[in-house]
Amino acid sequence: MPRRVTNRIIERKKAIYELLKNRGEMPTSEIVKETGLTHSQTFYVLRLLLREGKVEEIKKGKVAYWRAK
Repeated sequence: MPRRVTNRIIERKKAIYELLKNRGEMPTSEIVKETGLTHSQTFYVLRLLLREGKVEEIKKGKVAYWRAK
């Protein structure tokens, strides 16, 4: 994990946050498809957004869904 937030990460955070605001609740796999990022890149950004309080994670069985707060 990078120790500092780069411009690329800031752009990814904005893109994923806007996607969740516009589309509502989405599973991680769908966010990966929509953004074109890898699963690990997407999950890293989602965890940053979660830590900032901008998104919330909803577990449905083994699948994690995300939505903007």
